[in-house]
Amino acid sequence: MADPRKRKPNMPVYGNLAYDLDTLVREHNLEHAGEIHEEQRRRQVQQQPRTRSVPQPKTKASPLLIGAVAVLAAMVVGLMIGYAQLTETSEAVMTLRNDLSQAQDTHVALVTKYEQTFDLATVKERAEAAGMSKPTSGQIEYIDISGSDAVVIHQSGAEGFFAQAFGTVKEGIEAVVEYFR
Repeated sequence: MADPRKRKPNMPVYGNLAYDLDTLVREHNLEHAGEIHEEQRRRQVQQQPRTRSVPQPKTKASPLLIGAVAVLAAMVVGLMIGYAQLTETSEAVMTLRNDLSQAQDTHVALVTKYEQTFDLATVKERAEAAGMSKPTSGQIEYIDISGSDAVVIHQSGAEGFFAQAFGTVKEGIEAVVEYFR
C-alpha cells in the first residue's frame, strides 16, 4: 500500500502515482493459469464414475406427423407444377404478343395498300388507260318507278270447292292468331 503520510485522506490518485501491489500475484496467476485448470480437469475426470449410455428405444413416427409430411410434400409438388405452368403460360403469352405485333404491322401495311388501290386519282388514270370515258347525256336513261307496288300470285291447277273453302278458313284462323300475338 501507499505510504499514509504522503496520501491525503479521501483524495483520488490518478496516473503513475498509484502503486499496484497485486500486480505480481496477477502475473503469477496468468503464467500458471493453464496448469491449474489442467489439474482441476484431471480431478473432475477421476471423480466422475463411468456410466454406460443406455440405447434409446426406437420411437415410432406418429400418423399425424406422417400425414403432415405427406401433405407438405404434395403442396411442394403442386407449387412446382404451378411454377412450371406459369412459366409455360408466360412464354405462350410472349409468343402471342409477338404474333399480335407482327399481325398489326401487316394490317397497317395492307390497309395502306388497299387505300392506295381505291385512290380516285389512280382509278381515273387506270380507267382512262383502259379506254373508258364518262357517259354523255345521250347515254343516260332515267326510269320512273313512282307507281304503287302490288303483287298477284297465280296458282296453277284447278282446286275444288272444298279445297278453296278449307284454305279460306285456314287463312282466317291464321289472321286471328297473328292478331293476338
